Amino acid sequence: MAGKWSLKQVFLRTLIVALAASALIGIYSFLFGQFGPREFKILVTTLSISYFSITSLACGAAFEAKKGGVLASIGFAVSILGFLVFVPGIWTDWTHNEVYGKLMWTLAIFAFSFAQICLLALVPLKQSARWLFFTTVAVIFALAIHLSGWMILEFRGNNEWLFRIAGVLGILDGCGSIFIPVVYKLGGKEVETTRVGPLDHIELSCPRCNHREVYSVGTIKCRNCSLEIRVDIPEESQDGSPSS
Repeated sequence: MAGKWSLKQVFLRTLIVALAASALIGIYSFLFGQFGPREFKILVTTLSISYFSITSLACGAAFEAKKGGVLASIGFAVSILGFLVFVPGIWTDWTHNEVYGKLMWTLAIFAFSFAQICLLALVPLKQSARWLFFTTVAVIFALAIHLSGWMILEFRGNNEWLFRIAGVLGILDGCGSIFIPVVYKLGGKEVETTRVGPLDHIELSCPRCNHREVYSVGTIKCRNCSLEIRVDIPEESQDGSPSS
C-alpha cells in the first residue's frame, strides 16, 4: 500500500493539511485578536506550502499525462526549489537580503507560470489549433520575464510603459488561457474513433454538432441533430492489413 502512495497523493495530503492549518490560524487570530510575529510566520509558511503544492500538482499532472514535456519537469523543479527557498526565508532574516528576497518572488512567479502552462497543456487541441497553445505559452513566459526583470532591475523614474506592457501581456495571458478550453469545446480537438466490437460498432463524434456516441456500423443517424452518414469498416486479413 505504501508503494502505491504516489507523489500526487503526497502533495494532495500536504495541501489539505496546509490549507486546514492556515484556516485555523486565521480563524483563531480573528476571534481572539492575537496575531504576533510567530503566528504570522506560521500562516505565511502554511500558505507557501499550499501555493507550491498546487503548482507542483499542476506540473505533476501534465508530466503523468505526458503532455507538458520538458516544461512539466522544469516547472516541478521550480516549485520544489521555490518551497525550499521560501520556508527558510520566512523563519530567518534572509528576506532582508535584497538578492534573497528577489530570488523568492522570482521563483514564485515562474512556479505559477509553469503550472499555468502545464494545465493548458492538458487540453488536447487538434494540430491545427496548437498554434494557440504555443502563442499563449510565449505570452506567459514574456509576462513572467517582464515582471521578474522589473523587480530585479528596479527600474527607476517613470514606469508608465512598464505598467502598460504588463497590462497588455496580462490581458493576452488571460485571453489565451480562456480561448484554449473554449476552442477545445467548440471542436478544436482531435476526433478519435474507437472500435468497441469486432467490425460492427464504432464510437465517433458527429461532424455537425460534435455529439459523441457508439453506433452500429452502416447508416448512422445522430440522435442530437439527425444528421445521417454512412460508415463502413473494411474487414482485415489475418496479418492485420485491410482485405481487398
